[in-house]
Amino acid sequence: MNILLFIGGILGLLSVMMAAYIDHALIAYLTEKSLNSMLTAVRYHQFYSIIICILGLALPLQTNSRIKSWLSRTAYLFLIGLILFSFSIYISSLFNVVGIIYLTPVGGIVLMVGWLSLIRTALLRI
Repeated sequence: MNILLFIGGILGLLSVMMAAYIDHALIAYLTEKSLNSMLTAVRYHQFYSIIICILGLALPLQTNSRIKSWLSRTAYLFLIGLILFSFSIYISSLFNVVGIIYLTPVGGIVLMVGWLSLIRTALLRI
């Protein structure tokens, strides 16, 4: 089983479900600030779900173990960053859990580290 492709698929499905839920059920109840935050969370959620799927598809094709290791590390950094970033916004907005919003910038930093990991992968000598 391709675990990254599986996780990416689940995350992609959840992102569409969240977008539909926001658009059809929550839009009348959210403040403008909460709505904007939720829409940003959905955008990041959808974008990184696709990237995780792409990395899940690329990993089995790699023959170089160092590249494979760095791509895998990158995918998991994106996964952790996505969960911390988007899901902290969802939980904060939906359930009014104020303290969890402090995880959002941590998620953003983890996403940046994921990009640095991808850049590092590109610089590896084959």
